[in-house]
Amino acid sequence: MCGLSGAPKHCVDLIQANLAGGSLVTITALAEGSNRYSIKRGLKQSPVLLTSDGRAINSVDLDRGTFLPLDVYSSLEIEAIADEALGDKRRNLLDELRSEQMRTIHLSLGEGTRALEANADRIRTTQRMIEDLTEQIEELGDVRARLSALAPSERESSADFVRLSRQQQLNQRELAKLDSADRDLKALAQTLEQMRKEAQGVFMARLVEEQSANADTLRRFDKLLAASLGPVEKSLAAISMKIRDAQSTLAQARQSITETHTSHADDLAKLTALNQAASEQARMRASLEQQVARLEALEQQRAELNAELEGLLEKRKALKTEHILMRDQISTMRDEVASELQHEAGERVRIRVMRNADYLAYQLMLVEGLKGARVRNQNEIMATLMQLRPEQLAQLIQSNDVESFEELTNFGAERSRKILDSFRESVDPLALEVTAIEDRIGIELNVATTGGPHFKDASDLSRGQKCTALLPILLARRDNPLIIDQPEDNLDNHFIFETVVNAVQRLKKRRQMIFITHNANIPVLAEAELVLVMNSDGRVGAIEKFGTVDECREQIIDLLEGGREAFELRSKRYAAG
Repeated sequence: MCGLSGAPKHCVDLIQANLAGGSLVTITALAEGSNRYSIKRGLKQSPVLLTSDGRAINSVDLDRGTFLPLDVYSSLEIEAIADEALGDKRRNLLDELRSEQMRTIHLSLGEGTRALEANADRIRTTQRMIEDLTEQIEELGDVRARLSALAPSERESSADFVRLSRQQQLNQRELAKLDSADRDLKALAQTLEQMRKEAQGVFMARLVEEQSANADTLRRFDKLLAASLGPVEKSLAAISMKIRDAQSTLAQARQSITETHTSHADDLAKLTALNQAASEQARMRASLEQQVARLEALEQQRAELNAELEGLLEKRKALKTEHILMRDQISTMRDEVASELQHEAGERVRIRVMRNADYLAYQLMLVEGLKGARVRNQNEIMATLMQLRPEQLAQLIQSNDVESFEELTNFGAERSRKILDSFRESVDPLALEVTAIEDRIGIELNVATTGGPHFKDASDLSRGQKCTALLPILLARRDNPLIIDQPEDNLDNHFIFETVVNAVQRLKKRRQMIFITHNANIPVLAEAELVLVMNSDGRVGAIEKFGTVDECREQIIDLLEGGREAFELRSKRYAAG
């Protein structure tokens, strides 16, 4: 029921030409319980919903599409679905039939994805810190051995100097931990604010369908849900207050520890000044002792980070397992939908869910990673790389294991090094390992005319056969009213009768179907209950006649069969054959 926004210019021109002068579009809908409603709309006006006695209903948002849900397809849209062997269009055909369940799972998947991304960020940060610490440790070299080899001095550095040097390293780590705790609290506050916003969306959800017999019952639960929002917001506000208290505590701790750190620094400066007056050997010993103290602090910090990294990696395994299980739920649901559609669509068409077979996202990531490799025969390389699982390739990139990579791919040492270097430069292994390998939806048509069945995917069919494969599925998908614009554009009459007509005859008692057609087989052989004969001067359309097939027989023969003379001539020739 939306307006003209975004409509093609030729459509806008046609609508304006037909609705100029105060004309209205009127749609009459018969709801459950025999309640009749009308929707009226004029040019550049909002739609109005009326009861059978003419009373306006203002409580229904017609733009949401829930009052009068329609399935509308043109022949081009049908062909686009058929052509897309990899991608979302075919998956959406199935997913829309379990929209609520899919929405719930996708919300959980979104939370899982955000958790994986947050985990990946922490892993990357921790790895960078470990690499930085390792570099600093390597820069210090074997200071312990140099200190041990130094000859004793008459003026040894005091134990206080060693203690204060080590304490200085510990002071720096204390400040780093305060900074880390402060960042974590800020992140937690942001997460809490996001949760508050999401809670408003969840608890203010509307369950009511105004035209449903259950509207009063569900309206009460709407109120109960809305009433739950207050306590939730109150709890979230209490948590937010505790976070602010914790931030205040951190600020007090920082202020308190800063005074102690300043005292340590002053004491160390005094001892350093004393040591500067000592002999060169003593100064060297003091320097080495400082370096050893720093080395020990760096090693301790690295050990703690390695332990933290191990915990993050274990957490990631659990998150990935949960993520995979949720994706399996989606695949299982698609299997169920495909089975139901298969039962309705008939034997000429086959619908299959091929789990984890749509490698498009993975392929695009590999193409991006190969851009800097500067190697030939990239199609051959891509074919080989596609045999590796994303998590397997991610591990090879992470470990820079050229030898194992070469063994798995047989690319040769030089090409393997170039490819792996390019991936390490441009591909994030943590993102790669969780790249979604989507389900591939096979929509196939039995093209055999004799003998056993021979099914071909819709993307490999002729234009006419593409629509033939899709139409039985679109007809059987659900019970909403269905509008299809000129489905015969790419179909021959044999296929129209075998698939479209048979499917319409079988399903028309279950759903209303509206066809815009130039082919007589659809209204005549499918026994249309109402035929509207339209005429147009190219801009303004009008209904010339309406009624049953028998009542509109002459117009059908004239418009769809080329006239009575052509119709009778064909009939004689067919009879003579």
